[in-house]
Amino acid sequence: MTPMRRIARALAFAAWGCLAAMALHAQEFRDPTTPPPEASALPGSAAGAAPAPGMAVVVRDGKPHLVVGTRLVPVGQKVGNAKLERITETEVWLREGKQLNKLPRFSGIQRSVAKPVVPCAAPSAKARTRSKPVVTPAAPCEGVQP
Repeated sequence: MTPMRRIARALAFAAWGCLAAMALHAQEFRDPTTPPPEASALPGSAAGAAPAPGMAVVVRDGKPHLVVGTRLVPVGQKVGNAKLERITETEVWLREGKQLNKLPRFSGIQRSVAKPVVPCAAPSAKARTRSKPVVTPAAPCEGVQP
């Protein structure tokens, strides 16, 4: 074997080793705009296209539609194996066979009734004098949150 062939063979072997090492350390990058695969599975269901909590809802022509991937699914249509029964402000209702699943649209958020406003007492007329104008400090009313 000539020295030139030995050098060429050694360079080819070194290049192949580098490529093999790079292939071992390479990773496949996923699209950051898509949800992770485990987020698309409905609990207790084999439907891969089923929505997950935090799903998107779009109102089109006054009717709510569920966004599943690139599709808009209106009420009454199928999402995977389940039928979309109802969309409310806080839940999405899916029927799979005889089972009705209520999925929260926003995880960790609960709806509650606001407390009624407590009126503030007006400053009394006794506090005013003719010689000095009275400046009342801006104190919060009792029971009212800022």
